[in-house]
Amino acid sequence: MRIYVLGAGSIGSLFGALLTKAGNDVTLIGREEQVNAIKEGGLEVVGIEKFEVRPKATLLAPSEPPDLLLLATKSYSTKTALECARKCIGSETWIMSIQNGLGNEELAMKYSERVIGGITTNGAFLERWGLVRWTGRGITVIGRYPGGSSDFVGKVARVFEDAGLETRVTENVLGWKWAKAIVNSVINGLGTVLEVKNGVLRDVPELEAISVEIAREGCLVAQQLGVEFEVHPLELLWDTIERTRDNYNSTLQDIWRGKRTEVDYIHGKIVEYAHSVGLEAPRNELLWALIKARENVNKPKG
Repeated sequence: MRIYVLGAGSIGSLFGALLTKAGNDVTLIGREEQVNAIKEGGLEVVGIEKFEVRPKATLLAPSEPPDLLLLATKSYSTKTALECARKCIGSETWIMSIQNGLGNEELAMKYSERVIGGITTNGAFLERWGLVRWTGRGITVIGRYPGGSSDFVGKVARVFEDAGLETRVTENVLGWKWAKAIVNSVINGLGTVLEVKNGVLRDVPELEAISVEIAREGCLVAQQLGVEFEVHPLELLWDTIERTRDNYNSTLQDIWRGKRTEVDYIHGKIVEYAHSVGLEAPRNELLWALIKARENVNKPKG
């Protein structure tokens, strides 16, 4: 399968490396530093598995349409990334998001009717340009967005499975996207404020209790919107923590690097949707404010 990975950060690089290793025609589209590192020395994966591959890497999307355009950018870059890749989105191209947060698939649907929603609980960390550490083997769930079925989704799932990515197909991907956003609201929120690995949230009784309350808040909002869950968010939360207990969440990684976080698309979206149905989401609003404050404190000067 010809696959373009739009966004060569930690998760994008991990997926790109695994899919390349499995024999797919993969092109990673990313930042200059990562692209140059891959061109010069290949892409190395360490941690859960250890191997090196040499996928194609470029700053700009090739003109030839892929079978699958895999969105792995930060949520705040989705619109810009899709616009830059517009020329390669053919009539048969499917766009799939494996991003954190809510709202990415809606943006993708402005460019194609063939949209797949996805979530992944794999943990990864970009240690340096050209080297990604696979810190936790998770699950990936994909489905036609916002619902329904497609033969192509099943084909993608088989390609992912062959690449070593545990993958499930769902006809209710919207429910999974909300469940993952609720999981991220807990792990990324508390993990960032406390600067701890994911596993700490399950090991400390007080944090486990707070985690439940944050998750319940998001569940109430989703239910008021008519979202139905195929998996209970708390079940997904505990499973994700166990699978990635040695991982530092992506929001905390961004804070440490002085980068913008995706908090607006996780906690911010939950608060936004809460207000749209006449609810409050005080726990998510507090975490949103604390993380935004950390962004400003850690912002590079000059």
